[in-house]
Amino acid sequence: MSKTCAEGLNQMDQEDELRNPARRAFTLGLGLLPMIPMLTACGGGQGADPSVQSRQAAGVATAALSGTAAGVAPAATPASESGVFRHPGLLVTDDDFARIRAHIKAGLAPWTGWWNKLCADSLTSLDGKPNPQQGVYRQDGSKYAMYRDIQRAWCLALRWQLSGDTRYADKAVETLDAWANTLQVIGTVRPGSTAHDDHTFILLAGIQGHQWAQAGEIMRGYAGWAPANLKRFQDMLANIFAPVSSWFLSDGRIGSHANWDMASLAGALAIGVFCDNPDLYRLACDCYAGNNRGKLRTFGNGAIVHGVYFMHPGHFGQWEESGRDQGHSTLGMSLGGDLLEMAWNQGDDLYGLYNNRFLAAAEYVARSNLHDENGQPYPMPYVREQNPTAPHPSFWTAVNQSFGNGRNAWEPIYNHYVNRMGLTAPNVARMLALCEPNQWSSGGDDVVFPTLALRRPAYPGPMKPPSGLTAHQRGNRVVLSWWGSVGATSYAVKRASRAGGPFNLLGTVSASDLLTYSDTPPNGVWFYQVVSQGDGAPTAAAPAADSNVARIAVPGEDRLMLPLNNPDGTGTVGLKLDSAGAMSLVEGQLLDGATWGDGRRNDKAVAFDGKKAGLQLPSGLFGDLDDFSVSLWAYANGLHWDSCLFFAGQDAYAAMALAPQSGRGGLRFVIFGATGNDAQSVEAPAPLPLRRWVHVAVTLQGNTCRLYVDGTEVAKSDEILLSPRQVGDQVTFLGRNWGHPSFNGRIQDFRIHAGALSAAQVAALAG
Repeated sequence: MSKTCAEGLNQMDQEDELRNPARRAFTLGLGLLPMIPMLTACGGGQGADPSVQSRQAAGVATAALSGTAAGVAPAATPASESGVFRHPGLLVTDDDFARIRAHIKAGLAPWTGWWNKLCADSLTSLDGKPNPQQGVYRQDGSKYAMYRDIQRAWCLALRWQLSGDTRYADKAVETLDAWANTLQVIGTVRPGSTAHDDHTFILLAGIQGHQWAQAGEIMRGYAGWAPANLKRFQDMLANIFAPVSSWFLSDGRIGSHANWDMASLAGALAIGVFCDNPDLYRLACDCYAGNNRGKLRTFGNGAIVHGVYFMHPGHFGQWEESGRDQGHSTLGMSLGGDLLEMAWNQGDDLYGLYNNRFLAAAEYVARSNLHDENGQPYPMPYVREQNPTAPHPSFWTAVNQSFGNGRNAWEPIYNHYVNRMGLTAPNVARMLALCEPNQWSSGGDDVVFPTLALRRPAYPGPMKPPSGLTAHQRGNRVVLSWWGSVGATSYAVKRASRAGGPFNLLGTVSASDLLTYSDTPPNGVWFYQVVSQGDGAPTAAAPAADSNVARIAVPGEDRLMLPLNNPDGTGTVGLKLDSAGAMSLVEGQLLDGATWGDGRRNDKAVAFDGKKAGLQLPSGLFGDLDDFSVSLWAYANGLHWDSCLFFAGQDAYAAMALAPQSGRGGLRFVIFGATGNDAQSVEAPAPLPLRRWVHVAVTLQGNTCRLYVDGTEVAKSDEILLSPRQVGDQVTFLGRNWGHPSFNGRIQDFRIHAGALSAAQVAALAG
């Protein structure tokens, strides 16, 4: 297993670490990242240990992060909270089967056509026989026997459920029993083979584990499946497939592409439901949500905040695999859609997390595979991103638009967001139509006959208001983004000086364009709203409200003021202004020996011991900011190259931090995304001065970041592409970072400002 960064540094002197770019990339000059070995070009891991048991994960709380609250609620009490599962409750439920049977009986398209194709397919022949293998290996032909029998069991299960003919149920059970009685191992290469072991059995365990569970979940209600045989099949998944996925997720790996996590997430969640294992199910939910519950936890690139590396205007989400190729990008959509639909059927809305962030990725990937009205590729916005499986530094700089991928990955995505929720997904809609004829899996990657199983009736209306409206300040612009409404042909964008209006029209955006609008208002506090216009417009009988109101201050305002100067040495309370303009108290928690020492002016300051002490602040303080400023007063007794004045991030691999002395020696601000190897930084020539109070400030305006000491600019970079809202901030610390020695000194007057402070404003704070 991999060593931690601290263990690695015991084996090398610090100067060697600083000279070696590959090593320095992992520590970012701060010592924040575990030294996890890189995976191979295909994404394989090192030191796989499937016997590692899954760690219990707390339930995922999705309501606060959901972007679909204006639509339909999930179908059940969340299983992540109750630990009780609905059966059948993976991709297709009893309600779904009843609906599909009714559509077929009525002769409706597309269900009737796909039902006829299923019945005519050789997979559902009653003359077929299973071909179980004792060992299945991803680099030889044994995998095809398993792919074929998974598809056969799934199709036979569908035919039984939709026809009631138990002959097909018996043949499905025959296949499941044959494999449960035979399979003993899955791997990458057969023992004795000279082929390279790239650990792709992790993908096999996740993808095929999830697909086996789909067939088993449908058949578990069949009276002809003996309970002992059902248990044997569950044991096969629990003992051979699930440990691989749970180990991979629990180990917190980042050296892989998003699909490695997505496969393990789908496998763990599906097997968790089928085997009634709530711990396994919760692990998958939390790892997808990137939900560390304030603990020192890290997540792979399948976590939605990592997988969607960058949110471009118009809720356009750059997918982690997009710089690689579209075969892998569309596989992420296939696995992700299945994962989110399974969770929805268990009452957990992973679809809506972070304002429908997965839909943002789906629209981005779909558009990457389409051509415009002139037959040309769409120009795709792209922010430079680290290739996680290539030697560092290796960056993708554009989408790999390898067109022609017909993977039928789009059914659950389209049918949830559009047909269930009434949102628009125009690029996904076009890909759905193009890919519907391809019912077959790409190799063994996808669930077959997805249109028959997953298509839902069109959204019936009435037209909903636009939703998820956001306003972010970036440079000299306020950039609006929102989700569209089924039936709308255009959107009116409005601005007001008060939350209740009156709102004045700024412009109109066509429904066929990216749903974004840039404004350059005068200085002040402004409120924005978007209104749908079109054939599905509201009527007196079905009125529709306007979108949510988005508030923003131009050029900025104080977001957090935390004095940390209580003369009694007991208070860590400050004032926080949220994005809606509401002021509230916020309190930090002293951790691991943090105490109080002498402040700047006959008062007290929070004191850190250079060991473990820290001050933890609530999440969400930075979450919606592009342009921003941070400032504080610090007194250093001594310096250590991997300590921090502040640290805020989703986890240790997507965060920002201010180090009093980096590995290269200077005061340093750094921000990094999903892999950590894409660190973007600004660094002063000298470290934080010792044994006196020093004012430090960081500002970001557009791509320009400035670092100030005592009111004077000491460093600048025009190449900072990331911002707080891109990397997340579940965990915010003062005086410490992720598992390394804390700051040795005291801190006062910590402030977060929405927008970039001017040089004069910084100088005034330092006065």
